[in-house]
Amino acid sequence: MKKIFVVLTTLVLGFVLVACTKKDDSKEIKVAVAFYPMGELLELIKDDLKNDGYELKVTTFNNDYVLPNQGLKNKEFDANMIQHQHFMNEFNSKNDASLTKIMSIYHAIFALYSKDLTNPADIPNEATISIPNDSTNLGRALHLLQDAKLLTLKENVGPFAKITDIVSNPKNLKFSEVALNMLSKSYKETGLAIMYPTYARDLNLVGDEQRIFNEDITSSRIQEYAISLVARDDNKDSDKIKALKNHLSSKKVRDYLIDNYSWASTPAF
Repeated sequence: MKKIFVVLTTLVLGFVLVACTKKDDSKEIKVAVAFYPMGELLELIKDDLKNDGYELKVTTFNNDYVLPNQGLKNKEFDANMIQHQHFMNEFNSKNDASLTKIMSIYHAIFALYSKDLTNPADIPNEATISIPNDSTNLGRALHLLQDAKLLTLKENVGPFAKITDIVSNPKNLKFSEVALNMLSKSYKETGLAIMYPTYARDLNLVGDEQRIFNEDITSSRIQEYAISLVARDDNKDSDKIKALKNHLSSKKVRDYLIDNYSWASTPAF
């Protein structure tokens, strides 16, 4: 009986040891994206990853920023490329998640657009501006309006500024708060909107067409808004993530962004 107990104990300990030390030996890297040019950047490095022994599988969500994060949290994906750090932090806080930023990829040009004007100073009194309604991008929009000298926020207000943080609004501007993917539709109604190039493109706007004020991407505040490669705490140091980071930070990717998307983004690495 004693021998049987020893054998069973050895087997159990062996199983536990294997379970604790088991690593992900899959050669498939699963990445979620939600908008251009992320899919293109991954296609650009697909063969490089193949040379490293990995098969890349990309899942595209049509301007959905929740499902890619839920999927990453639930280990349906190894990484995603859909968001900036503040958006990720908010998701972690609300969903008891442990997503983590791996690298900055590019700065999307977040800007104020107008159908009829060329200077923010010419915006009429009581005009309505369409802005994002999620807390991270709402705060970013309000800071942009402050940079454009259209309003003043409370001193030292952080990235999650709210409408109630406005202390001076000399033009008595109104705000239409809508979901990110509804900004292009709202812009048609208000004629003024703060949005990303993704949604300007939905309106067939290219380059700086109808863009009247941009963020200063050299500002330290803006660095945390870079669209990033994101993984989880439990896989951030894996060979898969290291391979992704290595190839996404290549000169080839940087040059592709500059040559094809300089109107919409600036490399952040």
